[in-house]
Amino acid sequence: MLRNKHYFVNKYSGILIIILVLAAVSCTEKVDIDLNSPDFERLVVYGYITTDTTTHTVSLTKTTDYFHNTAPPTVSNAIVEISDDEGNVHILNEFPQGSGIYETAPDYYADTDKTYTININLEKEIGGYKFYTASSRVPPINDIDTITLKFHEDWGSEGYFEVQCYYQDPPTENFYIFNIYKNGELLTDTLSEKIVVDDIMYNGNYTNGIGVGYLDQAITKEKLYPGDVITFQAGSITKEYAYFIWDVQEEVSFSTPLFSGPPANVKGNISNGAIGFFASYSTAYASTAY
Repeated sequence: MLRNKHYFVNKYSGILIIILVLAAVSCTEKVDIDLNSPDFERLVVYGYITTDTTTHTVSLTKTTDYFHNTAPPTVSNAIVEISDDEGNVHILNEFPQGSGIYETAPDYYADTDKTYTININLEKEIGGYKFYTASSRVPPINDIDTITLKFHEDWGSEGYFEVQCYYQDPPTENFYIFNIYKNGELLTDTLSEKIVVDDIMYNGNYTNGIGVGYLDQAITKEKLYPGDVITFQAGSITKEYAYFIWDVQEEVSFSTPLFSGPPANVKGNISNGAIGFFASYSTAYASTAY
């Protein structure tokens, strides 16, 4: 009996060793995934128009493989048009040629409460399609009464200036995007830096100095000196555009835990599987000098 007991122990020990070896081999098995296939290529669209009279731009690029470490390829020679719900059509021109940046005329602007549609016709198919479209409505916005600057010396290493806004919010569901300019230079020049909010906390009420921007005095471009002028731009955007920006900001932020899921393409409003967003919104401004 003793010899049989040793036999069973040795037998199952051998089986365990085989299982561990197989597991180790399986953990190091090479798996090839084709990340460069044209089948996965998609058009990327980003642009917006506002009620400001200015040159508005729409950029067209293509997605690249996962390990591509240069600027994405531009999409040139497309026909890009923006039309309103009254049938007025505006053609955008690529400038400079080959840049994938398409511009409106400098006197172009959107009207409040209208819906605008962008139509894109490509010279060559991307992702199996040559035609793409998207639509966006222009929500209204009230005038801003004023803005003020409040200094918080205990915020950060050198303090922060808080831009405070006084504004009467309409009694409807609204979503806003905020931009801050210093002496005419846009400080919030990337989507990750923009503040996007809903009005759930002050719907239909007077904001009475709500914080709409923050200037870190330890950052050179944000540091204020006497005579500097701060301009605040509020944009009334659609719910869909607000969620698009929030999703983009979440994707580019630090992921916790470390081994959380990989980034995914953010859902936009462009047809035929394209990535990105076309938006239209109304704006209001207020300025103050330091």
